[in-house]
Amino acid sequence: MLTVYDKNGYITSDNLLSAKLVILVNPTSEELTNIEKTIGCDAHVFTKQTSATEVSHFNVLPKCKIENARIFVSFNFDAGQTQVEDAIYPTIAIFNSQQLILVLQKKPAPILENQKAIAKLSVEDLLIKQLLYQNHCFNEELTKIKQQLDQLDHAARTTTKTKSLKEATDLTRTLVYFNHTMDDQASSIEALTDFLKKQHSANSIFIIDLLLSQRRITIYRDLLESINGLFSAMMDNHLNNLMKYLDSIALIISIPALISGIWGMNVGGLPGKDNEFGFLWVILFGAALAIISALLLRKKNYLK
Repeated sequence: MLTVYDKNGYITSDNLLSAKLVILVNPTSEELTNIEKTIGCDAHVFTKQTSATEVSHFNVLPKCKIENARIFVSFNFDAGQTQVEDAIYPTIAIFNSQQLILVLQKKPAPILENQKAIAKLSVEDLLIKQLLYQNHCFNEELTKIKQQLDQLDHAARTTTKTKSLKEATDLTRTLVYFNHTMDDQASSIEALTDFLKKQHSANSIFIIDLLLSQRRITIYRDLLESINGLFSAMMDNHLNNLMKYLDSIALIISIPALISGIWGMNVGGLPGKDNEFGFLWVILFGAALAIISALLLRKKNYLK
């Protein structure tokens, strides 16, 4: 879907170079080719516009018909996708002081669909509003991940089931993508806000909101990463305790098994072989040694 807007309202796609705001939602290859030819940018600009492996960056866009054009690549999150690599997708913004072109995979920020708001705000403010909306989407997902980690943290104290381990692995994979995305985007947003401050072209309050929003995401991400690491450590410790317990039980059982094995050899000279209570004494002797070893292991906390 292609939406074009200038000071007179929505217009046709014939005036892309004079429009204040151009929004392409889930564009076709033909639409991207048309944009590339119209603004005269390199074809590689949109080569990864659907990939979560794209890298966030803010650079001057050379060989472009839009004067002093810059490109800013950031990321948004689609909660409707089941796989994190499909949920994280890049947003490409090409802009100068007069024009903003947005290439998105999903609908833009609600304010960018409001004609009065578009007319009132500057191009830079419109870009910041879109970035604030994207950070909001990430924050919502981070809140859900925090809840999942809390549940797994509780499970780690009581179980070592495969389901919990699989869920922990999936969340770790999700956080890897989040870390990659947020690390790249943090430095890019810092470069963008520094540029906007120097140009005095954006509302300073909007810039502060964007920086605070990005910092909240970074702090939240670091918190989730530490909780996830703690969960993994707790799960490993729980498994170690279980193996220690099982090894201790095996040691206790092996002692009477050793005694019975010795007395079961078909050789002469074993004590009690001619005593009618010999079998009972062997059983009691093996049981006594097992109980003594169990008490010693329990005292050293090997049976907890």
